[in-house]
Amino acid sequence: MKIKKNNLFLVSALLFIGVEVSSQIKQDSVRFAEISTEILNKGKAYNELRDLTKNIGHRLSGSESYEKAVKWAEQKLRDAGADKVWLQEVMIPVWVRGKESLQIKVSNGTWKNLKMLSLGNSEGTGGKDVTGEIIMVRSMEEYEKLTPDQVKDKIVFFNYPFSQTYIETFRGYSDAAKYRSTAASLTAKKGGKFAIIRSLSSAFDDVPHTGAMRYADDKKIPAVAIGSTTADELALLLKSQKTVAKLNSNCGMKGEKLSHSVIGEITGKKRSKCDRSRWTS
Repeated sequence: MKIKKNNLFLVSALLFIGVEVSSQIKQDSVRFAEISTEILNKGKAYNELRDLTKNIGHRLSGSESYEKAVKWAEQKLRDAGADKVWLQEVMIPVWVRGKESLQIKVSNGTWKNLKMLSLGNSEGTGGKDVTGEIIMVRSMEEYEKLTPDQVKDKIVFFNYPFSQTYIETFRGYSDAAKYRSTAASLTAKKGGKFAIIRSLSSAFDDVPHTGAMRYADDKKIPAVAIGSTTADELALLLKSQKTVAKLNSNCGMKGEKLSHSVIGEITGKKRSKCDRSRWTS
């Protein structure tokens, strides 16, 4: 079979490009490995994270600590060697947690405090006590089987444990995140008073871990988180008796305010004409 000259040229060119691309991929792979090794051995990310979380503290949207974090990030980018660092104006929502408490009524009729935190963006009770019987579900599937009559005027406890089966911890976090983001709206849709979720945490402690939630519509009821051991204790109690909970919270949105995004730039280097030419030859 005869091969035309132009076809032969095309095949040769493709083979040449393939070799060049393969070579570049190998070079990139080596370079990425060098960067990864440098970060793992000499990186400061965990120390910086500890500084931010321990010394700046909570950074609720619109809070004083949020503004401290902006200044912190600006300085850290300068210290890291960014050529340019600037603050970009942006309007952000102001969310305030305020005073809050969650209690359950124990067998002798007294109230026991549970360690809790309202979820970010949650509306509160307006400083009033909201009381109701707790019902527990362990999954979305269990909740979907409940009728509105079963949920009406109840407090829904979404006791979905953080899965420890994933090697990549964030996959476990993502798996459980749907309960935090949707619990309030799901509960409100069937007439519930407020939602309790098990914290999205791989730790077995009673520290409430919280984050942002969202509302699907205008039915805005409170949602709070409790730690893993607290959730286990509550689940055990619910197996043996009906349990009433009482929430009093003052959290909620308070409009918007002007803040800043922090942007840093490290100027890159352009490839020389010689370097670029090999890709077009």
